Amino acid sequence: MFKQLLAYRNLLLILFVLNSACFFLTDDKKAGIPYLRELWLLGILGSSAALFLVWKRIYQSKTSLWIIFMGVVLPVVSAIMAELNFDQPFLYGLLEERRSFAYLVFFPALFLMIKTAPTQKHLETFFLYSGLACAFVGYCYYFGIIPENTNVSFTVDAKDAGDVLLRPNRFRIGSSYVTLCAFMLMYSMKDRISLPKVCTLLFFASYLWLVLQTRQTMIIWCLAGLWIFRDRIDSLLKLGLLAATILVTSFFIFPDFYYAQFDKFQALLDEATTGPGVRDTTTAIIIGAVADNMYIGMGSLSLQWKGGFSTLYNPHFYLSDVGIFGVYYRYGFLTPLIALIFYVGYLRIMKRCPNKGPLLSAFQLVFWFQMLNMFLSNSLMYGGDVLGIGAACFLYYSRAYAAQASPTREIRGTRHDPIQYRNHQLE
Repeated sequence: MFKQLLAYRNLLLILFVLNSACFFLTDDKKAGIPYLRELWLLGILGSSAALFLVWKRIYQSKTSLWIIFMGVVLPVVSAIMAELNFDQPFLYGLLEERRSFAYLVFFPALFLMIKTAPTQKHLETFFLYSGLACAFVGYCYYFGIIPENTNVSFTVDAKDAGDVLLRPNRFRIGSSYVTLCAFMLMYSMKDRISLPKVCTLLFFASYLWLVLQTRQTMIIWCLAGLWIFRDRIDSLLKLGLLAATILVTSFFIFPDFYYAQFDKFQALLDEATTGPGVRDTTTAIIIGAVADNMYIGMGSLSLQWKGGFSTLYNPHFYLSDVGIFGVYYRYGFLTPLIALIFYVGYLRIMKRCPNKGPLLSAFQLVFWFQMLNMFLSNSLMYGGDVLGIGAACFLYYSRAYAAQASPTREIRGTRHDPIQYRNHQLE
């Protein structure tokens, strides 16, 4: 039993599920297991270091350099800048930037893919299982089957208190994986609509509305659907008609539920459109602070060290809320170079894989939305869990495609010199 559990394919599935962060402590501390994220990141760091010692293929990959830059160099530089500017101890800086280490999941993921040789269909199934696990755990918290955390101490600022009043049952669990699965399902239904896939997509949509409650993600899903079905209006109409039929039928069964959701929609819309938000205030503070520091980056402060930014600026100052401006605060004038390496590097990784199924297409679309939404998206610093896994998938299948396209046998007895068949190197 234990030996079967440790089989490479099972380990790959376990890696995907754990990487979804569905069991980790959420940012608002309402759900999740304390310190599990830190243990996971230590495991990722340890396994990556071990692979560097024993696995020579790592050194053949240019993508590895990109991963190391994003997952090691940037958090270390941020910790150093915070120590130089605020005298924050280096370890506290690394603690604050620990989520960037999630990029290193690329190495164990790539290793397990090479060992198991999965098809894209296999990985699509693994990701769908992981997304369903996220939604299942989130709904368990939403319906009170799993109680909220009560033994984790943390401070709640005024903005968070307002959010709790507006969205009392919000649990931010597995947002990135659920979005990825939704896009993957839509891509798989471009040619053929099926009732099970539509029901699964509606299940994820209900999870987004009821549990995640993120307005920005809702808009992105709508835009993604229009983009995916842009050249298949017939499929879009079929999908919309089938989904509308299911929703209208459920409306007649549970009318009070839909009336309550409409009232919540109006409240969320009013809150989003009235007055300047905290992001505007945070952005203005960042621009002024970096300018006063001669455009040199200032790093990031940990809440565990003297209260972090809450004592320096205000209780709702978070770099994660302001996208590329959070990167600008950390690295100052180096931000354009870092953004160029990040966006161009990942575009290059995706481009090298010409044969993209629904999963890889979903990865690509998620990244495009992150790039277009760079002023709000914090994927550069905090998206390593999905981007690292995605880079491993693109790299593995680009290598597999190149191996299939290259000649592998002698033609009519012709013998070729070994130099004519070079070993394909990972790029």
